Amino acid sequence: MNLCVLIPAKDERLGIGKTLTSILAAGQSPEDVYVMDDGSSDGTGCIARSFGVNVLRSERNIGKAHSIARGTRHFSLLDRYQIIALMDADTEVSPGYYESVRKSFENPKVGAVCGRPKSLPYNWLTAYRCLSYFMCHFVYRGGQNAMGAITVAPGCSTSFRTKVFKQLDWCRDTIVEDMDCTIQVHKRNLGKIAYQDKAVVYTQDPRSVRDYVKQTYRWYTGAWQVGKKHNMFKSFKMIDREYQLLMAEGLVFALVISLSPLWMVLFPKKYLVFLFVNTMSLMFLAAVAGIETRRWDVILFSPLYVLMQGLDCLVFLFSFWKTAVTGVQVTSWMAVKRY
Repeated sequence: MNLCVLIPAKDERLGIGKTLTSILAAGQSPEDVYVMDDGSSDGTGCIARSFGVNVLRSERNIGKAHSIARGTRHFSLLDRYQIIALMDADTEVSPGYYESVRKSFENPKVGAVCGRPKSLPYNWLTAYRCLSYFMCHFVYRGGQNAMGAITVAPGCSTSFRTKVFKQLDWCRDTIVEDMDCTIQVHKRNLGKIAYQDKAVVYTQDPRSVRDYVKQTYRWYTGAWQVGKKHNMFKSFKMIDREYQLLMAEGLVFALVISLSPLWMVLFPKKYLVFLFVNTMSLMFLAAVAGIETRRWDVILFSPLYVLMQGLDCLVFLFSFWKTAVTGVQVTSWMAVKRY
């Protein structure tokens, strides 16, 4: 199966070189790699050209979704390739990434393949994000894959069969184009979304609390937007029920954690027991994640994770209030700083 790589990039000077190096080292030819320079002002396009890959520049920023759509049209990718592999410009692929992707597409029922993101180590925040990815991999992805109900195929590690890709709407009415397109595949019965755990990518995560909140808020807000757009709160298909379960679970847990001061006043002894059990559970999971990923920093910083759990809950509730309750339409991308 012939495969091309499409990378939308906006001011990615610090990471685009590592991304392209890993893609070429994984066996992709430069002529099959396409970079969309989305109005960058830092020389991203020039760096990409130095690797011999194809580069198309937009003089003004048109957004990730529109960049993807423009790139496929300009380079006629839908007519020339059987698989389009999307990749973020701050992500490095493992040596066997594309081989694993092609193997999954040997099943003719598969319309899209998502890989397994892993966090690159930097500080205690990236250690916590490593735990989050581990939880997603071992708790959710396997079950969702078995049920055919993967809710998000990450933009940093998802490939589409061309006949599926051409039926997707790459629009900007949500701020999470990857989840939007994932749900489109389900709703339009375009094929199975398969999870390939051997298709590993290493992505750069926020290094400051401010950037962490911005990224997390975008993810949560986008999830509510997608639910409203595709009427997922009222439908009863498998994908809708999985979405409803995840969001309801998130709301209940976020409320319980966010009301900790109240529980501490009303039930001080029971709250202390809950806090101890919750903290020990997070530390245990961090130990398992650290051993599995060979990331000892994940274990080292585990006492801080209960604080990050509380922050996650507050951001989740705020995004629910703004998007699902008040109906505020968030359109800004909220990009985080690269390093």
